[in-house]
Order: sequence, then C-alpha cells, then structure tokens
Amino acid sequence: MGDAYGLHTPRKIWEHPNPKGTSMWKFIESVNRRRGLNLKGYRDLYAWSVGDNRVDFWNDVWKGVVGLIYEGSYDQVVDPNARMDSIPHWFRGVRLNFAENILYSQSSPSDPSTRSTAGKEDSKIVLTAVREGGEFLRQVTWGELRRRVGILANALKARGVRKGDRVAIVASNSVDTLCVFMATTALGGLFTSSSTDMGTKGVLDRLLQIRPKFVFVDDWAVYNGKTTDLRKKVAGIARGLKDVEEFQGMVVQPRFDKAADIAMVPRAETLEKFVEAAGGKNKIPFERVEFRDPFLVVYSSGTTGTPKCIVHSTGGVLLSSKKEGILHKDLGPDTVAMQFTTTGWIMYMASIVTLLHGARVVMYDGSPFYPDLKFFISLAAQQKVTIFGISPRYLHELQKNNISPREICNLSSFRTVTSTGMVLSDALFEWFYDTGFPKHVQLANISGGTDIAGCFGMENPLEPVYVGGTMGPSLGIKVEVYDQMIEGGKGVKGRAVEDGVPGELVA
Repeated sequence: MGDAYGLHTPRKIWEHPNPKGTSMWKFIESVNRRRGLNLKGYRDLYAWSVGDNRVDFWNDVWKGVVGLIYEGSYDQVVDPNARMDSIPHWFRGVRLNFAENILYSQSSPSDPSTRSTAGKEDSKIVLTAVREGGEFLRQVTWGELRRRVGILANALKARGVRKGDRVAIVASNSVDTLCVFMATTALGGLFTSSSTDMGTKGVLDRLLQIRPKFVFVDDWAVYNGKTTDLRKKVAGIARGLKDVEEFQGMVVQPRFDKAADIAMVPRAETLEKFVEAAGGKNKIPFERVEFRDPFLVVYSSGTTGTPKCIVHSTGGVLLSSKKEGILHKDLGPDTVAMQFTTTGWIMYMASIVTLLHGARVVMYDGSPFYPDLKFFISLAAQQKVTIFGISPRYLHELQKNNISPREICNLSSFRTVTSTGMVLSDALFEWFYDTGFPKHVQLANISGGTDIAGCFGMENPLEPVYVGGTMGPSLGIKVEVYDQMIEGGKGVKGRAVEDGVPGELVA
C-alpha cells in the first residue's frame, strides 16, 4: 500500500517470542503502578520518556533499573528548564566511579555505596582474548582482572596520576588495554584511546590537545596476517610530546611473549618495569567523583580539520549504558558479547560497558576477514556469543561470497546481531533472515554517535523488526528529522518533516 510519499508497509521479519517477559515490559508495568499511567507499549513509553515528564523517566530508571554503586543523594534529577548549552547538573550530590561499576556489582539497593562480586565472582570468566586466526586464546577471570587493575592503578598512583589527569593508549583491543582503561578511571583520571593503524601525526593531533601524563603503547601490531613493528611510531609520539609539561613518559606493552627492545624510544619503559611502582599492592584505590565529572575523551572524525575533543561524564555514560543494556537489550550475567572494533572507535567503549552487567566479552585483535570470511563468525559460534556486533560491510561480504552462517556453524546461542557504521541495505535485511542467520535472532540496525556515547536509534524487544531503517529511537533521547534549511548560521531553525521525507537528524 503506497501513499503520497511512496511509502509502503515493509516486510515484518522478526518478533520477540515473549515480550511481556522482558525488562522493558516489566519497567512499563512498574511505571504504570507507581505513577498511575496507562502506558501500553514502546511508543507510549518513549513518548513519556522525552515528554514533559522526562525527569520522572530518568528518576525511575535511576531508582528502579540501573543498580549502580554510588554514594550521596540528590534533590533534583536535573533542571528541565536549563538550556542544553549550559551543561546542566544531573544528579547533583551523587558520587560514583566508572571502573568500580565495571568491576563490581551493587551490593544492596538499601545501601548503594557498598559493592559485591555478585554475577562477577572471582572464578567466573570475564574476558576471552583472541588474536586473528584464533592465535593466542586466553581466558581471564573477574578475580584476575581486578588484581591486574589493582596493581596498575597503584603503580599509576605512585607515579603521580590523580583525579583529572589524562592517560592515553595507542594499542589493540586487548586485556592490557582494558587494564589501563580501568586503572586510570579508578583513580578519577581521564582515559583516551587511539588505534595502532593511526599515523603518528594523527595520534599527536589528538594527544597534544589533552596533554597526557602517560601514554601506553603496543610494541607490535597484528592485522590481516601482517605484523608491524610500532617502535618507530612510538618514538615519534614521544618526541612530539617532549614539550608537554604534564607528559612523563611512554609505557610499552608487549604484544608477544617477549617484549621488544625499546632502547631506541625516548622516555620509555616497559609495562613490566612500570608496575614495579605498585610495590605489590593490588587493592584498587577507587576515587568516587561527581556524576558530571569526566572520565573519557573521544574525538571527532577530523574531516574538517584537527579532530576535536569530546568529553564524556562518568555518570552520564554509566546511566545511559545501563538504560540501553537492561531496557533495550536485556543484558545480564549470561550475556556473551563480541563486537568487532578498534580502540579508535566509540564501539570499543560500547563493548566494554557490557561488563556492567556481568557479561563475558570476547576481545578480538585483528581483521574479521582473516584468514577467511568464515573464521570470525565461526569463532563467535564457538564462544557461544549471544550479542554479536559487526558492520554492514561484513554482512555484505558474507552475502557476496554466498556464505550462510547458519549453514556453517551452530548459532543457537545468538540472540542479537547489531550492525552499525554505515547504512544497512534492505537487501541485507532480507538476506539476513532468508539465507544468513536463524529466524530467532534479532537484527538490530543501530545508529548512534561518538558525540553521545550511545544510540539515537536502536532495537527494542516490544516491537517487530521490519525491513529497512532502525527500529526506533532510544528511550530518553528525543529525536526529530528537520528540513535541511539552516538560517543565520546558528543551527537548524527549520521544522520537523513528515514521515518519509528526508532531512537532518536533530536530537
């Protein structure tokens, strides 16, 4: 059936088998009881979450959903009349720590300042590290991860890292990289990451803006079957930072069993040498910070000049990630997540925050196309992944080469496949269910951004998946499509367009 804009009802390709058993449905029921509402489904819930009572939505998410570890209290979620460019205070009076919430669970809602290891027990596997082609498979438990983070955090503290200091990394998606992320943020520092395929100038364009105290780097990179010596690049970065007063040195992480000789690198030491500063201490010295205090620096693409810093708040990312993970995705301790990403993409952070839920993360270092197109999806099946993150290009390559994942491996563990990074074509939606993947798997075509460290559009469990586009907006994120007229150079002054009319996304 068409209309004035040539719209038609697309093909329905997936529905949740038990929508009333999901966390989102249970949240709707609790909101209706508590507030005397009659929300009947996702669209009602979304409208309420971005409407005049949006503060109530965030209050109910905070009190009834997220289960974060924090201290203090708040009188007001946020001033709903404050302008966005004033950077209004959210949850003023609350203090919390990013790494603490990743590494531990809230002990009791009656005392959210206490932590436990529930769902994150010492002996439970939290990380599976794999190098391309299946080389170097390693399992890490929650207990080992906490111990390693504790040693590194104490070493950083002994070397002078404090709240607000910046620590950078130019490295792969590895256990060592995650330890730097957690150790830095445990101390109230700001973490930032770049991938090893970035040139020296590109790295320095970023680091000279943030003036890091330490830069952690890999000595080698592995990608698409090739091994690259990074020591020349590391030396170039060190020389480029020599006039930065805050900069104290490079810490070189070994990618293989034997560390490379770094005598040629100025102001550099090995990771093994650096952690000696901990003096054997492995208790993590968490510093809780204000909800709005920063913990992460990411960057714009740099297509219009020098990449611009984008700073994310501790509480904002924790709250948003919990909202998405619980209400939209139903993540939990039984989740096994595998996201193809480099450390230079916001999807690296998106992968790490699944740990908030006690999930296991499969960390993949290398090309998803090596040694062949079948390996990456076969690895996900072998690891019994439940949420698999990839790009439309990967799905296109499978389709183009007549590879049907459901024919070559057991994908019974899969619950969701997320696709992002570019437009997912209607043809790939059709191929996904007709040929590629089992019918029970939800295809989530998500759209988000480095600028919000989250999603504008994403999956939900209460509505069907149709061919094309994204399922709908993310709860609490008001999105519109405006016409493309910009007046006065001060932003979009246009108007919202009707469904089916192209325009500019405004949130």
